[in-house]
Amino acid sequence: MKLESVKLKNFRGYGDEILIPINKLTAFIGRNDAGKSTVLEALEIFFNNSLVKCEKDDLNINAENHLIEISCVFGELPQQILLDAAFPTSLANEYLLNTNAKLEIKKVYAATAALPKEKVYIVCNHPTVDAAKDLLSLKRAELIARANELGVNPEDYNATINSSIRQAIRENINELSLSNVELLVDKEDTKKVFDSIKNYLPLYALFQSDRPSKDDDKEVTDPMKIAVQQALSELNDEIEHIKNEVRAKAIETANRTLAKLHEMSPDLAEELIPEFRTEPKFESQFKLSIKSENDISINKRGSGVRRLILLNFFRAEAERRRTTNDGNNIIFAFEEPETSQHPDHQIMLIEAFMELANTSNSQVMLTTHTPSLAGLLPLDSLRFIERDGQNRTIEMGSDEVFNKIAETLGLLPDPISKYAQAMLLVEGKGDITFVEHTAEQLKNAGHISHTFEDKRFALVPIGGCGNLKHWRTMQLAQQFDIPYCVLLDSDKGTTEEQQNLDRIAEMRADGIKAYTTRKREPENYIHLDCLALPDESQFSFTDICDAKTLIGTEKGTRKSNVLENYWVLMTAEKIREMESYSDGGIEKYEFTEMFNDFLELVE
Repeated sequence: MKLESVKLKNFRGYGDEILIPINKLTAFIGRNDAGKSTVLEALEIFFNNSLVKCEKDDLNINAENHLIEISCVFGELPQQILLDAAFPTSLANEYLLNTNAKLEIKKVYAATAALPKEKVYIVCNHPTVDAAKDLLSLKRAELIARANELGVNPEDYNATINSSIRQAIRENINELSLSNVELLVDKEDTKKVFDSIKNYLPLYALFQSDRPSKDDDKEVTDPMKIAVQQALSELNDEIEHIKNEVRAKAIETANRTLAKLHEMSPDLAEELIPEFRTEPKFESQFKLSIKSENDISINKRGSGVRRLILLNFFRAEAERRRTTNDGNNIIFAFEEPETSQHPDHQIMLIEAFMELANTSNSQVMLTTHTPSLAGLLPLDSLRFIERDGQNRTIEMGSDEVFNKIAETLGLLPDPISKYAQAMLLVEGKGDITFVEHTAEQLKNAGHISHTFEDKRFALVPIGGCGNLKHWRTMQLAQQFDIPYCVLLDSDKGTTEEQQNLDRIAEMRADGIKAYTTRKREPENYIHLDCLALPDESQFSFTDICDAKTLIGTEKGTRKSNVLENYWVLMTAEKIREMESYSDGGIEKYEFTEMFNDFLELVE
């Protein structure tokens, strides 16, 4: 399941009901006390009610009643859910989807106690006719009695399966009178349905920016807890098999006992039914932790170190989830990831978030105050929160909103020389090294006539297209009427490949000179001779592999420094060898042709 939107009402600063769309990556921007963290904490209450608990004081001060409401709407729903032991049904067959065919769950907390208890509702397009509106609340004997009252043929259903009886009853009614209702899931099969749905809900992990420092600091324990939860979710089929086997054997024993009881007291035996009252909690049986060297508590190493563990947890998850589709969806929610981190680490963390968000089974939500981080975020991920009296507003998706965000954060485009005649937009600072050195070598060898410096091009790193920094730079270009061109990594072999191709196609349709690399990224063009490998080395890499990571590991250098360390060793001859490709039997040279095209922007 994927979380598609959140609704809040009467929760802290959110008085009137507000709908918040959620993407694969969602970033909340706003001034202090605007209500950014409130959204993440509301979701923690909805999914876990653990790290943050719903309290009486969470009630909005202007609320007209004592009810706090937190609702979540989910898409990408399971085709089947299991009720009645191993007998499948579906949310659609049980009329548990809303009018948009989504699963909408509302949790209501009556703020009359210090720690309000939740009531859970499924908001759905459900039958309202008397004979069908209460079917999910009926026991099996009551369902059979209802079927008999309506004249349903007993051969049309399996009397041992509640979902089969319900379906037969509904099919026997001419008009179900469907209407949007809030179905309270508190007894019989409504509770079973919700217990089943909970197995498919995303895991939610909130990492807060300000929390007390303890020996079991959640900055360390939470990722390990998630690791256990993920492992259990990936083994869900095996665990269900174990539970069913245990249940079957235990009930078999109970039935044998009742059979013997029947010999002595038939009336008593017929009143008794073996039933499992609660589901086993496997998660509580596993504890995982990371011990520091010499058994020194991790929290004594400082908040920066603790958050470094988090950083590498997310990086490891990004790498793992890129290659697997196992387990439930996970929502990673992070307040101010820049806290206690070196700027380089901040950028690595954002990159890990974006990579995670591009995997099939992850969503990422965050808040930030830092312009350099916000500038890297895709425009469609941004949600701007403002106070409006005692309420909050959330805006997204327009130039006006992007301008508000840029002004709130103080986001400025990289400085551009007043003498600049054009701009070449690239992804990162390493790409500037790549472009400048390549152009210089090709010019010196006579393959191009000018460098970008000769033509007064400003090379501007924007972290990719479609993000806030790119938008801000485009505003500057339009303001001063500066022509520009774009070079992006193709990210071939990754989930971003098609997205980059689409962006390039859009820009070309607007008349912008825009290209992606033919190989995955600039590091894939590095000649092996520049790495000074030993003669016996078997090291190599392909055009679409993660070359910078492989080279960094092989040479013992940070992957972010690979271009700066080794591309500067590329001669014109080596560049021509690595940029050449065949097009219909004709040998062509990628960067030679691309740079000549770019340079035509300036006469």
